[in-house]
Amino acid sequence: MQSASIRTRLLVAFTALSLMVILIGANLTYSLVKDVLYSELDHFLRDKLNYQQIAAAQVDDRVIFRLSEPILDMLQDPKGKDFFQFRYADNGREIFKSSLLPDNVSLPKIGLEENDFYVGHDAQIQMINSENDSDGSTLDSDLSNVPIRCMGIVFETQLINSSEEQVDLSSPIKVHLVVAHNCTEIEQVLSSLKKNVLLFGIILSIFILISVVLIVSKSMKPVGLISNDIKEIKIDKSDQLLDVKKSPKELYPIVSRVNELVTRVRDAILNERNFTSNAAHELRNPLAALRTQIEVALTSPGIDDDTCEALSRMLTLQIHMERVVNSLLLLARLDAGSEKVAFDNIPLALHVRKTWKPFFDRASEKDLAVTWDMVEADVSIKNDSVLLGILLSNLFDNAVSHIPNGGKLKIISVAYNDGIKIIISNSNPGVKSDEIDVILSRFGRKDPLFDNSTGHSGIGFNICERIVEDHLGGKMMVDVDNDWFTVILDLPVEVILGNHYHV
Repeated sequence: MQSASIRTRLLVAFTALSLMVILIGANLTYSLVKDVLYSELDHFLRDKLNYQQIAAAQVDDRVIFRLSEPILDMLQDPKGKDFFQFRYADNGREIFKSSLLPDNVSLPKIGLEENDFYVGHDAQIQMINSENDSDGSTLDSDLSNVPIRCMGIVFETQLINSSEEQVDLSSPIKVHLVVAHNCTEIEQVLSSLKKNVLLFGIILSIFILISVVLIVSKSMKPVGLISNDIKEIKIDKSDQLLDVKKSPKELYPIVSRVNELVTRVRDAILNERNFTSNAAHELRNPLAALRTQIEVALTSPGIDDDTCEALSRMLTLQIHMERVVNSLLLLARLDAGSEKVAFDNIPLALHVRKTWKPFFDRASEKDLAVTWDMVEADVSIKNDSVLLGILLSNLFDNAVSHIPNGGKLKIISVAYNDGIKIIISNSNPGVKSDEIDVILSRFGRKDPLFDNSTGHSGIGFNICERIVEDHLGGKMMVDVDNDWFTVILDLPVEVILGNHYHV
């Protein structure tokens, strides 16, 4: 499985980090603002507890209020957000409560213990929410839980009896007072704040993400340029290396190592070519001398049949070895680029038939059924006759050598607007589709053992592919099925009809 790119990793990491920062920041902002608001609200509730205590007094065994009930209600929030409730501390019986609280609703019993005095608590009570029309009439109402912040205290009422005897007889009454504030709007504001912070964080993250994408893309651009430069390096045909100075400092070591690797590979290829060329040159003269000696021996009078047969086999092997040497020399010239391309007008059908002529006798000996489907005689192409001849000779030689006796061979040429196709299809000698890559490689053969009957070394297809792709600018394709082994040459050449270019 291919690993993710550095750019993708950076973007994924930044996105994950941004989301985490947004969530943490939004929750932290929400918590801080909530603490501040509720701290101020608790301070407000303490003040309410204090002045509500002053309003309560005791006359004999009764609790009275120095301020009238309407005045107490007037001291509350006119929007109906503040509530209070007085109860007897000993039995919890209600004394008086805010008119804004429904009859069946009581505030929580908090602040009964001394350690709970003046401590804010969050709670919920059921209230009737009403929707009013523009004229003030009620449209709809329903019960819902309303969040409140409440605070409580237990205190002794102040005695205000008229006589001292009565004061002595009356004991102070303990009153439980709870005040509360409707926190619906506060919670809505906090919720809106949290949403806005998240929205702002997302928008900011998108903006930063776009900036990071641009920065990372710009920072990673040299890597892509270096990759393209590496792709364009022709190790076997130039001294081109990567320019270290144009690379970022962080990539200096990588670029330097790539240059070292290219240099080593180039030297290895050059040494291989030199060895191949030198070995082939050194073998030409001994092989020529050997052939001369064998031919002279064959013409000598008085040799017996066994000696003649042995010499004939030796001559066949010598011819095969000479063919290998010539192929090695041609391959060395192609690799070195010394085989130049010279374009001439070539009658296509005539050139193909002339190239086939040396293989006619061998095809007849194997009783091959050869069929032709050539372009018209007046069709010519602009191409290199020598390279095209070498190309076709190798393919014809391969076909004739490997077709079973009595097999079939089809030679087809097709001309179209901007090129030609030459198709050589022969009876399949047993090649499978998964063996094509091996056959096309240098010294690649279906049978790794040297075949004395053909003497093929496995260089022919590699030479053909080099000629087609590196020198003639075309493509060579091989197709195999159960019955046929087909080689297709697709050459982008100028096609000439008579004396006019075919466009």
